[in-house]
Amino acid sequence: MPRARPRPEPDAPAALPAPGTGVPAEAGEAGELGRILRDVLGLAAHFERRLGGVLEVNPTDMKAMEHLIQEGSLSPTELASRLGVSTAAATLVVDRLVEVGHVDRRPHPHDRRRVVVVPRPASVGRAMAELMPMIGGVARAADSLTAAERAAVTRFLGEVREVYREAAAGPAGPAASASAVEPPAAR
Repeated sequence: MPRARPRPEPDAPAALPAPGTGVPAEAGEAGELGRILRDVLGLAAHFERRLGGVLEVNPTDMKAMEHLIQEGSLSPTELASRLGVSTAAATLVVDRLVEVGHVDRRPHPHDRRRVVVVPRPASVGRAMAELMPMIGGVARAADSLTAAERAAVTRFLGEVREVYREAAAGPAGPAASASAVEPPAAR
């Protein structure tokens, strides 16, 4: 029986986490930035789950609502593209959103063979009532910064966004699905 070749070890991380911290011991102030960023990302995910609960939708339907609230109306095909799902799956999302009263299907304004999905004003209002305190708080925090501080934060977050974009687009492992979702475009 042939001997199996040993698998090469993956590259070791540059530094191992300090015990109990989850961050490299030499991270210092960068480690504090990382902890705060992880906290913000975790809180954002928690807020999205809570908002989904308020609107009584699952996470995929919540993402669809986000796109529709931001853009006003989309065709089912455009919505499928934004969500990274098949058009059949997007149709199911739209069916659920219609059923719970969050969206309407309407004739496309220029092509009567097609439809667009439009969020209902009452649903947009419910979502915005939850979002506005957070949006206002972030705006107040940004307004409290000097122009130089805002520039530094903007540069830092832009670089972090690129790190995430590269990681999201990086090589997939064997368990990754063939239908990977495209990362969102920069706004």
